[in-house]
Amino acid sequence: MKIRIHKEKLDKLVRLRNMLIGLVIFLVIVIFFFLLNILNANKINWGTKVAGISIGGLSLDEAQEKLIRASEDLLKKDLNLNYKNYQWSANPKNLGAIMDIPATINRIFESQHQKNNFISNAWQQFYCLFGCNLRLTWEINEEEMEKFFKDNLFSIHQPAQNSTLVYDEKKQDFVITPSKNGVIIDKIRFENDLTKIINGSGLKNIQITLIKDRPEVSESETQEAHIKAKNILLAVPFKLFVTGDEKEIAEIDKEKILSLIEFKPVIDLKNPDNKILGIKLNLEKTKDYLISLAPSINREPVDAQFTFQNNRVTAFVLSEDGVRLEIENNFPVLEKGILNPPNNKEIQLKTSVIKPKITSESINNLGITTLLARGTSNFSGSPNNRVHNIKVGAARFNGILIKSEEEFSFNANLGEVGPEQGYEPELVIKKDKTIPEYGGGLCQVSTTLFRAAINSGLKITERYPHAFPVKYYNPQGFDATIYPPSPDLKFINNTPGYILIQAKIINQDLSFELYGTNDNRKVVIEGPTQYDVKEDGSMKAKLVQKVYNKEGNLLIDKTFNSTYQSPNLYPVERNPLE
Repeated sequence: MKIRIHKEKLDKLVRLRNMLIGLVIFLVIVIFFFLLNILNANKINWGTKVAGISIGGLSLDEAQEKLIRASEDLLKKDLNLNYKNYQWSANPKNLGAIMDIPATINRIFESQHQKNNFISNAWQQFYCLFGCNLRLTWEINEEEMEKFFKDNLFSIHQPAQNSTLVYDEKKQDFVITPSKNGVIIDKIRFENDLTKIINGSGLKNIQITLIKDRPEVSESETQEAHIKAKNILLAVPFKLFVTGDEKEIAEIDKEKILSLIEFKPVIDLKNPDNKILGIKLNLEKTKDYLISLAPSINREPVDAQFTFQNNRVTAFVLSEDGVRLEIENNFPVLEKGILNPPNNKEIQLKTSVIKPKITSESINNLGITTLLARGTSNFSGSPNNRVHNIKVGAARFNGILIKSEEEFSFNANLGEVGPEQGYEPELVIKKDKTIPEYGGGLCQVSTTLFRAAINSGLKITERYPHAFPVKYYNPQGFDATIYPPSPDLKFINNTPGYILIQAKIINQDLSFELYGTNDNRKVVIEGPTQYDVKEDGSMKAKLVQKVYNKEGNLLIDKTFNSTYQSPNLYPVERNPLE
């Protein structure tokens, strides 16, 4: 009896021990996967490789950067293409391989971090700890591969030749070329081997296999295309018009037709399992032809131009719609017109109406009712080239309209700066010197516009002072330097309506006037105040802009600090542009 009781206690202890051991093991496993989950949070799982490249423990950006570098090397890595006693050298890039690294990273991350799927994620993390080598996401550009084969492996890669039509000038007719059987590289096997190489299998050579290639179109299957091609030539010339205009814009003669049409295999409508020779327009050549017509058709829209008289805006140049030839949409129009003679000898090309940004009808809706403020500067003593550039540059901004809440960029509206735009070489501050460049003096324009924007109470979002004090921009601290694409001058139209910019040059004074909607704001300008002025010409300056709404609430309180170095640090250098 005692022995039995003792045995029962012993069995209970054993069961308890086993339960504790099981519980400890379970807790260890849970803690292990919990820590592993923390370790792999927002990262590629530890132990993950892609095509033999380790990316485990990296963030998505780090993994992507590493794979991009590795894939660039992989694309340039030479491999051998072997066929019997022949051997060629190529790399995946030559063969048309295109890596999609972002797709690779996203695919791996999403599979390893599935939402609300702890078990799958835990298994993925555990599996990768012991090494998982995943594949790259990539594709083949079939045209690039075929081109490489034709250019380099032509001794063994000889595609079948379809029967087609070629125009014979002597016969004044199309003649039939014979079809021919061919032998080509087995691309399926080739791509399978290339896939293994890209995914890090260690394979360095591709053993080429050839297969027979048969033509899709025989001589007897060219008859329909032949009849259609002859009818097209009988219908020439084709006359081109644009919608709504009776004036002929061009004529397509036989020579142009022969350059545009091409023959390609198409599905036989009478027997869908078979192909016959079809006729169509060559897409690229037809687009090039349409593009060549565009300059004689296109017309840019004309914005209504305004002047401010008698406390209202009036138009002194009316707006005019523009016209644009539709290149893409006219390809099917031309194809239908040319390939279906003789009923369509006159072809109407499609055009789009381009509306001007500022129409004459919209004048009363722009909210331009008053002069907001004016900015001025004086360029007395400027060389002739500088004066010329100021006039050219100021004209670029005359008449510009800025929408309410729109951010204005000086550089974006200025555009290209060079001799083609009418600029002359003149001094600009650049790095540690002052040198002549086309457009020197444009900072007079940006400075003056900055002053007008400040005085109007507009919100300045980007402004930079010059490197050293420039006499044309007195008082110092009220300037704005620009140099496309950066630095720039930017501000936001924070008024309820449009703002109209008008530039004026009287004698040697440049001014910008900003017209818009009066919202009864109050603008207070403090300064500019110069301080820390030194003998070498260096100084500092401060300009404060405060803007109050009509209720007296402060809307803007911004300080513009300027630090100017000594002009001696920027010696003038002359160059052949002068």
